[in-house]
Amino acid sequence: MANNSTYKGLYAMHKYWGKKPFNEISKFIEQYSEPEEVVMDCFCGSGVTLIEALKAGRRVYGVDLNPIAIKLAKASLTPVDLKEVERTFESIKKSLFYMINSLYEVEIDGEPTTVTHTIWKNGKPIEVWYSTDAKRKKIRTGLPVDIEMTNNPKIKPKWYPHSIMYENSRINVGKNQQVCDLFTPRALVGLSWILDEIKKIKDDKIRAVFELTFSGTLSQASNLVFVIRGREKNEGARDKAEVGSWVIGYWVPEEHFEIHAWNCFENRFKRILKGVQEINDLFSEKDEGYLSSHAQLFNGSATELQAENESVDYVFIDPPHANRILYMEQSLMWNAWLGLDQSIQWDKEIIVSEAKERKEKNEENYNQLLCVAFSEIKRTLKPHRYFSMVFNCLDDETWIQTLNLFIEQGFELKDIVPLEYSATSVIQDNRKNALKTDFVLTFQNNDNRQLGEIKFKKDPEKLEDLIQTLHKKHPNYEVYNFMNALFEQTIPEGYIYRVSDIVKLWIKDELGLLLKATLIYYSE
Repeated sequence: MANNSTYKGLYAMHKYWGKKPFNEISKFIEQYSEPEEVVMDCFCGSGVTLIEALKAGRRVYGVDLNPIAIKLAKASLTPVDLKEVERTFESIKKSLFYMINSLYEVEIDGEPTTVTHTIWKNGKPIEVWYSTDAKRKKIRTGLPVDIEMTNNPKIKPKWYPHSIMYENSRINVGKNQQVCDLFTPRALVGLSWILDEIKKIKDDKIRAVFELTFSGTLSQASNLVFVIRGREKNEGARDKAEVGSWVIGYWVPEEHFEIHAWNCFENRFKRILKGVQEINDLFSEKDEGYLSSHAQLFNGSATELQAENESVDYVFIDPPHANRILYMEQSLMWNAWLGLDQSIQWDKEIIVSEAKERKEKNEENYNQLLCVAFSEIKRTLKPHRYFSMVFNCLDDETWIQTLNLFIEQGFELKDIVPLEYSATSVIQDNRKNALKTDFVLTFQNNDNRQLGEIKFKKDPEKLEDLIQTLHKKHPNYEVYNFMNALFEQTIPEGYIYRVSDIVKLWIKDELGLLLKATLIYYSE
């Protein structure tokens, strides 16, 4: 399956964790549902599945516990007056630009300058990018005045969040760390004034656009932006610095950027504008009331779905994978600034967290809640219809637990296919016990409960023989093809081979065939 090199348009409006390639998701929707049927994603995140389902003429039912996810998904399904959006931006700019810009203005050698980027290292400015009337981009060494301007801005902030983050070394959150600690005092001032202006917008739809513009701005205006060096060398000088981005977690690099807050906001607005245009192209031509009749979105738990029994035609989900992505903790910066963190139901999150104050979020709690969520999917999905789940794990126990869980619920495994990562899903690179691609497991709601518990079978010689036989018949088979073939054969008999053994022997066989082919080539 083809990979997406990047997200564009509405999918590039706002960062969200673990986005999947939209063009691949659409193939599953087309395969397992029909127009006007209901497609559900009860871990909908930013709404990729919902958008693709609506584009295909389906009805959608989306649920997510994360408030910012639902806000983003709703905005992605709501056309707005583009001209009014542009007028509103210009109004905000007229009110704030000069005031925020003054935070970054300093006179150097008798010449007025505006600081655009400051590179900080160990609490000191080591490099400053600035513009003048004569030249837009110049670079100088940091000065004491830069420290004073940053730490003691002359304008007072309006409001900013003091929300305490969960102490979690895995995502670089220390004890008693607050959301506001991720920003310089100068950035807090600029951001607080922008947010205050956004709160004054009366139109709910327009305000939602700017709230997402603002939350999408936060990371680039924070201290989380790392410095890229070494890609372009300056002879006899320090490696040229380039602007990085926020990747994941709340790690403040030793060497990091502080970027002009208004510039961050304006740059994000340009992306948002492209997304809004695409949303309008998709939905503005629809009849009045189309979206309200075709899309239902809820901020809530997958364990407590409001959908009626047997009301859903197809389910596609990418649930949290234990502790791989800490969705809520890593979204706190967004939620806190928008005042959404007070409504978060932390206890209902299906996650494994190493946070010291979330000891109850262990594997047992994760499995319990996930089981309830799957039973809710079972309740709402129509008989004999299909349910697809993104899955990525090399851990054998997790595989067998997952398969047994679905069998207990009455689902029958029908297919395993790969789902290529998007280029922007960096979280999924180099993970422990993770495959190099996601799998999509598709089950049918057959109420097939006659199978007992599936167990592992250890017979490496038999397994190797099966793989070699399959390889001879199907030389182009990938590892997922072998898994499909083997599971189809062994699950009805009540066992599976360990996934790690399948992968290991497949690699061995692939290398053996490659070596054989190489020897033949050179012998000829």
